[in-house]
Amino acid sequence: MRPQLKRLSWERVGDRLRLVYDPRDQFLLADPDGSVEKLLTLLDEGGRTAEELADVLTADVADVQAAVQALNAHGLVEDGDRLGGLDPHEGERHFSNLAFFESFATLERSHEDLRRRLRESHVLVLGSGGLNSTVIPHLAGLGVGRLTLLDRDLVDPRNFARQYLYRWDDVGARKVTRAAEWVRAFDPTIEVDTIDASIEDPAQLAELIDRTRPDVVAAGIDQPDSVDLWVNEACVRHGVPFVRGGFLVTTGAVWSVDPGVSACRACVPEDPVDLASYTDPDESTLNAISAMRLHLSRPRPNRGIGPVVGLLGSYAAFEVLRYLTRFEPPAHAGRPLVLDFARGCEANHPDEWQRNPDCAVCGGR
Repeated sequence: MRPQLKRLSWERVGDRLRLVYDPRDQFLLADPDGSVEKLLTLLDEGGRTAEELADVLTADVADVQAAVQALNAHGLVEDGDRLGGLDPHEGERHFSNLAFFESFATLERSHEDLRRRLRESHVLVLGSGGLNSTVIPHLAGLGVGRLTLLDRDLVDPRNFARQYLYRWDDVGARKVTRAAEWVRAFDPTIEVDTIDASIEDPAQLAELIDRTRPDVVAAGIDQPDSVDLWVNEACVRHGVPFVRGGFLVTTGAVWSVDPGVSACRACVPEDPVDLASYTDPDESTLNAISAMRLHLSRPRPNRGIGPVVGLLGSYAAFEVLRYLTRFEPPAHAGRPLVLDFARGCEANHPDEWQRNPDCAVCGGR
């Protein structure tokens, strides 16, 4: 291991050093004899082991190792031995991605390791319209190595309020075909498979997950009504995380399921307007159920406009990124993020699903 300092700046303030990597954080280190600054200078140059650093500094190896580990604990170093493995084209193509990942790199996993993880990843995208018409470009921009896209629909004029994967000349064409063509044109290194079909039953979905073996599922389909439960069961059974987003009038939500870790979709009421799903509901719950039942009694137009699905799709893509790289824990696993478009796009987590130990899908996992 050859610890390498990140793009860190420092200045001397009397007998202390001020270190800044992210402007929202700063560290003030005592350095009356200049030894810390010497260590930072050597780490900035890179290419030395702890033993070699100790030799140059005429210091004890254990002290140097402790100092490096302290810097690592604050996210200021990574392992230089894990860098330099990308070819110049990939490094240039993913310049900004790599710069972002540097913020989360450690001695154990470099920013190039995070890039390689994405290159080796496979995401199954259920639906290439609505929400996922934003998710797909984000995944392509991140450089996810393989995408399997499923959709059954044709490009329709109504799509153009929010689905920017398509062009007017595509009206009447198969969505999944055009979406795949977009990805290939954007980045020919991404492998894209297409499935022109709808989801008809749980067995079909379970077979699809088993056959394609994705690392994550990005779910953006809402038909049939029970499809979320089908996706949930297939993914939990196969240990595959999935991310879902949706929109209702002026409220949007993004949530995910981390199999074996978070509560799953089957842990919460299947039908939000079925009183049998609730135990001793209070007046507020009864009123909410009545309002939802009344709302669902009439046909629902799709009110999703570009900024709405853009925000929801971006949150969903970020959650997919968390699962693929684990650069940080999933933020919305069993903990839906709710966006209120009638109140300045206010975002919060009002409820957390409680894991049901007797759940027929995830219980015991």
